[in-house]
Amino acid sequence: MRIAVSRTPEVPRTCGAGITAASLAAAGHTVRVFTDVPDDPDLVARAGSDALRVQPWDAGQDTALAAAWSDDPPQVVHAIGLRAGAAAAATGVPVVQVYPPDTPGPAVVPAARTWSSPGVARVLASSEEQHTALLRRGVPRAALRTVPTAVDTDAFTPDGPALRRGERPRLLAVGSLADGAGVDTVIRALARIRTAELLVAGGAAGQDPDRARLFGIAREAGVAGRVRFLGPVEGDLLPRLLRSADVVVAAPEHDVGVGAVLQAMACARPVVATGVGGLRDVVVDGVTGMLVRPARPAELAVALRGVLGDDALRVGFGIAGRDRAVSRFDRVRIAQALTAVYGELVGEPVVEPSEDDDPEARTPVGALG
Repeated sequence: MRIAVSRTPEVPRTCGAGITAASLAAAGHTVRVFTDVPDDPDLVARAGSDALRVQPWDAGQDTALAAAWSDDPPQVVHAIGLRAGAAAAATGVPVVQVYPPDTPGPAVVPAARTWSSPGVARVLASSEEQHTALLRRGVPRAALRTVPTAVDTDAFTPDGPALRRGERPRLLAVGSLADGAGVDTVIRALARIRTAELLVAGGAAGQDPDRARLFGIAREAGVAGRVRFLGPVEGDLLPRLLRSADVVVAAPEHDVGVGAVLQAMACARPVVATGVGGLRDVVVDGVTGMLVRPARPAELAVALRGVLGDDALRVGFGIAGRDRAVSRFDRVRIAQALTAVYGELVGEPVVEPSEDDDPEARTPVGALG
């Protein structure tokens, strides 16, 4: 199947466009990516394969996307974000619309038409909570499907190199530093865990007002000496960082992307998270980690102390987390689910994944034009 994957600047860098496109290409599809992040480290393909092509998104494509693929139009567009969806819908190609967590949802929902009609749409939810929210906002049930976030369980594994560390128990938070993303809650919880250190990966590479705000919170809480802000961590460095952690913590107050938590679970790291949005679908409380209520530093600290203080519990959570990541969220499984949705629109059967997808034979794609 010929698939276009498009994302535009209003959606988070961590929206999953790269892993989605790479997973589809590995499953045997021909994928063309239109993205404002052509250096996405997840955009990798098998060596020697031309199934995945990347083209930087430019402003003119909002109204002229069809011209950009005039040489080889796709059969379906996987559009991530409102702007990408609007540009794709104008081309007349069937659109599968994605609204990433923590971004604006639909103001006007796509109409549910018969599958053979031009411009027919599907809307993807990534979690049960988002599925329900989209129904309440008027997305027709017939147009709505739920396909969770994918993780590359060949790249994120328990075995492999880990970053060096000292004697302190290590907590790790990966993701947005914005207000409501929960890093402030983790910092305040750290004040109640006397021996641990906290590493925070995320935010902007340069000056970041959110990082400055959080450092001020750490100073006020008396833990500035035990918190390190690493900036964005991507590529081969991320699994090494995850493996170095005793516990990965995600404490948002609202629905956010769950990619980093899935990567942690794939690396067999125990997770303590707030029970919001997709995190409730990913983390099984008491099995792969622990869920707590949002914006409650004391409750979070109790959970973290319990996991840090029990070696057997951490190992058990890690094993169960790895098993769940592989069995429910591996990129092969998610590519099959997406293919089934696309098949509803174009009438093609599901393409079985390629058996020769060797993770060692993947190469970064970059912008090929």
